[in-house]
Amino acid sequence: MKNAQLTNTALRSFAIAGFCLLVSIVAAAQAAPDAPVYLLREYMKVEPGMEEEYLKVEHLWKKVHQRRKDEGKILNWNLSRSSFYGTNADYDYMTVTAFKSGKELEEAQNMTWEYITKGMSPEEIALANSTGKTRKMVSSSLSYQLLRSQSNAENRFIKITQVKAAAGKGVELEKAEAMMKPVFDEAGKMGAISGWRFGEHLYPRSAEGANYYRIESTNTMADMLTHESSGYLEKAFKKVYPTKDFAATMKSIRDLITLLDVELFERVDSTK
Repeated sequence: MKNAQLTNTALRSFAIAGFCLLVSIVAAAQAAPDAPVYLLREYMKVEPGMEEEYLKVEHLWKKVHQRRKDEGKILNWNLSRSSFYGTNADYDYMTVTAFKSGKELEEAQNMTWEYITKGMSPEEIALANSTGKTRKMVSSSLSYQLLRSQSNAENRFIKITQVKAAAGKGVELEKAEAMMKPVFDEAGKMGAISGWRFGEHLYPRSAEGANYYRIESTNTMADMLTHESSGYLEKAFKKVYPTKDFAATMKSIRDLITLLDVELFERVDSTK
């Protein structure tokens, strides 16, 4: 019975449903840009005074996730810290696990404690058992990555923008973002950003909440704070679409959405 309870506690961090938004950092899956990628985002609130212990726990879990990746059970895993938050914030850390299909998502729910602790020392098993003491699982969500542009693998700072497509405009928005992908590819070549993502929220999702997200990442905070004011997007756009009207194109995309929320995360750790 004790092992069953421990397994339940450990597997809670892999729950597929339950939490409302974030990440992704943001989350860069190690897969071809057009390969299916499902992102499980989980948000954690660290217990007071337990941040150092929590990071030790996550470093241990990283070993488990690395083994899962090596075995083809996941595409990638990363841990990010919210860059700006207060003591009353709902969460201060986010993990993102990338899967290639529902099969792997379902298998994640069926991991045994024996699999999780395979190869661990008694000290590591004791640390794994302390997971629930170091943080609270606040929420989790599942999304589908539709588009990806990547210039390098660092993506240290991750800006996640939550948007809601106007009624009946989801397909139009997806086409517009696909049109913009080569622009972000060019922006990566220019060094303005290190990565870009666009995807659709699957679960949970409400009529009032975001149904799509965008992610822009940079390697430094300085790049993140100045990249928009630098005019990089217009420069990249004109290289890719020299005959298109940049301002009119941006307005047409803005008219398709309502911007709901913007968050900034800093990546702390990830699988290789």
